[in-house]
This record gives sequence, structure tokens and C-alpha cells, in this order.
Amino acid sequence: MMRLTRSLLANLATLILCFILAVVIWVNAMQVEDPNLKRALQIPATFIGLPEDTTRLSPTEDNPSVLISYEGPTSVVSELSPDDFSAIIDLSEVPLGSEVSVAVVVQTTNTQVTLDDPIPNAVSVRLEKLVTRQIDVELEIRGDVARGHTMGEPLIDPLTISVTGTESEVDRLDFAQVTVFLNDDTQTRIESPQPLFYNRQGRVASVSGLQLSADQVQVTIPVNESADFANKVITADVIGQPSPGYRVLGVTIEPSSVLVTGRPTQLALPFRVQTEPIDITGLTATFETQVSLVLPEGISLDSVDEITVTVQIEPFSSTKIYNQPIELLGVNENLEVTVDPDTVRVVLFGPSPVLDTLTEQEVRVSLDLFGLEPGEYSLEPDVDVPDRGLELRSIQPSVIDVIITEPMTPTEDLSNIESLNLDMQQPLKADRAGSTAVLASLLPINFAWLPKPRPF
Repeated sequence: MMRLTRSLLANLATLILCFILAVVIWVNAMQVEDPNLKRALQIPATFIGLPEDTTRLSPTEDNPSVLISYEGPTSVVSELSPDDFSAIIDLSEVPLGSEVSVAVVVQTTNTQVTLDDPIPNAVSVRLEKLVTRQIDVELEIRGDVARGHTMGEPLIDPLTISVTGTESEVDRLDFAQVTVFLNDDTQTRIESPQPLFYNRQGRVASVSGLQLSADQVQVTIPVNESADFANKVITADVIGQPSPGYRVLGVTIEPSSVLVTGRPTQLALPFRVQTEPIDITGLTATFETQVSLVLPEGISLDSVDEITVTVQIEPFSSTKIYNQPIELLGVNENLEVTVDPDTVRVVLFGPSPVLDTLTEQEVRVSLDLFGLEPGEYSLEPDVDVPDRGLELRSIQPSVIDVIITEPMTPTEDLSNIESLNLDMQQPLKADRAGSTAVLASLLPINFAWLPKPRPF
């Protein structure tokens, strides 16, 4: 029995030894075929577990980078990418108000690799509680409304601004202030200024990084006339008519309104503030004058100002047509010039009084022929009118046909006659017997060849 037991134990030991040797041989074979490989990657870390109504003050970076290293079979490691790893920073157990170190935990979805500690393996974190406070808005008014006017109760919207942020940042704020500048206002002022925040020491405080329910405040400041004052628009009393051919373009008054005073019952009645009569009879230009005002009985000016009235006067505009002869300039006295046509139609536009007094002699149409040689030309005429605000609307025709020729001189005419006479004398030498009759018959022919006199 003892011998059998020893035999079984010996066989078992041999079996275990064989298995161990087989595993060693397999491991060595795998190491040769697929050796281990170690690599490093940089991946972003992710914060998790941030409690409600809490903000992270540090680190300020949302996804700080960490360096990880891992080792495993080459066939496995070579296939891994940053997406197979994650770096987690858990904030769920971090206390508020103090800076603590929180571990960086690296995880992977592949179980065939081993991970080393990341670099860094921890980050410093500071968490603060978020709070919300209502900060009162105060109004500062600088300047004043115009004389004869009163300022009503200002309206502020909103009256408070909600500020959300860390407890330490929000608690230091005391109030917000908006400023509106008045400059003799006569009408209700509505503005939307940006508020300035002040700390508890009365100094301007920054609200950068804080959440505000409103970044502007609408301020309405009612402005009303006083019971014994009224602001009235001035009306100009213009009489007469300008010179014929002229018209009134407009009337301006400076200032356009005045402040008047009187009993409330009188000011409540409708009435006009008018200038004294301004006579523009026969005027041909813009007229400016200082005038007085005509006020109803019991109404007076709050202050005496110079009232200036400007009456703008301009002429009517019209069109006039002139049929003008063409004046030739720079003509060579040895050349003859023919133009077609010899008159043109000129249309002028401008002030009617100017056109009515403009004579035909003042409208000149000319052609510049200086330096032109004999030939045919098509030239544009020049129109010259006085500089009185006139505009040339058209000229018809716009192009003139010009023919320049050389006239025949008396010397050339005589040479033609002599040549003709010599030709006609040849028959006379052949027949002297009838010379008298032949000569008498030829004389009219010779005279017919004489050129007609030309005017110079």
C-alpha cells in the first residue's frame, strides 16, 4: 500500500513538472513570436461628480492633459489609440472652500495591457459654492431740466439685478448704479445705461466671471411743463410777394420756439406766438432779419432772446430756345468756307429772370477753323453764354458739315484765256482771205470764256 502511494505521488509530481515545463516552453515561444511593447500617450482628463450649485475655481482648464504609459504584447499595443483610455478626476468628495489634491485615475478597455501611474497622478482642485443675490440699482441724475419744466418721479427697470457667482465674489458687492445726464431737457428722457457695480468699500467692482440677469437698465425720467410756463413754437408772419419770376423756397426761425410765462388759465388756452410782419415785396434774394414777437395780452417771454428769421428766395427756372447763326473763327483769307447748316438751334435752361433779359447777341455759336487745310470736315460747334447760372440743354444739329476750298485766282483765268486764244488762231493762219469774217464770228466765243468777276 505504501509502495502504491509512493508510486502515485511520484507520477503526480512528474505530471505537474511536465505541465510547468510545457507552460514555460509556451511562454518562451510566445515571447519570441509576440514580444512585449511599451508606449506612452497624452490624453485629456475629464472632471466628473461636480456637486450642484458648485463651481470649480481651479484648475481653470476644463480638460487638463495627462501622460499615460502602458505595456503589453506588440500585437495588442500597436492597435491601441487614445480612445481606448480615459483619465478621470472625481470631484464628488472634494470639500468646498479649500484647495485639495485629487488623484487622476486612468482606465482602459483592454485587459491585456498594464498601466503605469499617469503624469501627473493628481491635480490641485478648489471648489466654491455658487450663490445668487439681488443687487439694488441706484440712479444718479446729473444736470437739470429746462427752465419752466419739472422732473417727475424717475422709473427704473429692473430695480434689482440678480448676480450669480462664488460666494466670496458675490458677497463683496454692495449696489449697482446708473447715471443719466440732463441738459435743459424739455421732453421725457428715456435711456438704457449700463450699470456700474460697487463693493462694500464704495469702490467700483469688477463683475467679470459673474452671471448677471441684466446688463442694461432702462431709465425713464418724465419732464413736464410747469403750470405757469409753456414752450411755444414761433410762427413767421411773412407778407408780400417776391419779384416776378421768384418764389419763397422756405422760412426758418432761430430759435424755433420760446418759453413763455403767464397765468395757468391763459397758458391753457390755445394761442400762437408770431413774429412781427416781415415784408418780402420785390425781393430777389434770400433775406435775413431780426424780429420781435407778438404775444397775447398777459403772456410774456421768460427771457428775451434774439429771434432771427431767414426767408429763402430763389428764381423760377425755365427753358428758352435760340436760333443762332454760326460764327467762323480762324478762317484763312485765301480759302473759301461753306457750312451746312449755317444756323443752329440752342436750348438754354436757367432762372427765368435771367433768360428773359438774355439777348440773342449774348448767345454766340462758333466753329474753330484755325489751321484747317482745304477739305471736308464734320465739326461740333461751341456755344458761349454769359455765366449767370444758365445750363446748355441741347444744340441741334450737334455736328456741322464744313467744306474748305481754294478759289481760282485772276492769273489762272487769264492763262486759260490765252491758251484758248492760241488754239483758236490756228484756223486763222490757214485762211487769211476770210480773216475778217472768221474773226468776227470768233469774238463772241472768246468773250464767253472770260470768267465772271468774284467778290472778295
